Amino acid sequence: MSSCCSDDNCRVEAESASEFCPSCGSKGTSVDLITLKALLTADGLRRGVPPAPRLCATADCPVVYFDNAVPIVFREYELTVPVHAKHLDDVLVPVCYCFGYTPRKIREEGEIASKTITAEVKAGHCACEVKNPKGVCCLGDVAKVERRLGAELVAATR
Repeated sequence: MSSCCSDDNCRVEAESASEFCPSCGSKGTSVDLITLKALLTADGLRRGVPPAPRLCATADCPVVYFDNAVPIVFREYELTVPVHAKHLDDVLVPVCYCFGYTPRKIREEGEIASKTITAEVKAGHCACEVKNPKGVCCLGDVAKVERRLGAELVAATR
């Protein structure tokens, strides 16, 4: 009689399970080690940087980074910066960590914010992999904030 769970099948399931946040169950995104090394506090670094960290961007989840294989989790108080994904409505938490753009600054500058950031990125002036908790370029998040703020402005004028 054959087993429905051969060794190969179980291994695949275990790998898939490692993608999901142990706190909220959302699928995390891979983050380079350099991002954690740059953003963890001294106490966080002392706990060790895991080999395959993932980011949980769920706003109401206390976990920011995790690696289920180790297992280890890092919460926002173990980072040197607040995480925009955890504070979407906070106008003072950076959206663009390289150039200091917050939702408030984006609202003040309007569409020029994304154009300014794009020009800086094209000039090679960004350091997203070490400044942004997501470890990637912020332009997608900046565009989302611009759309949200634009919709709020339209709704307010009605």
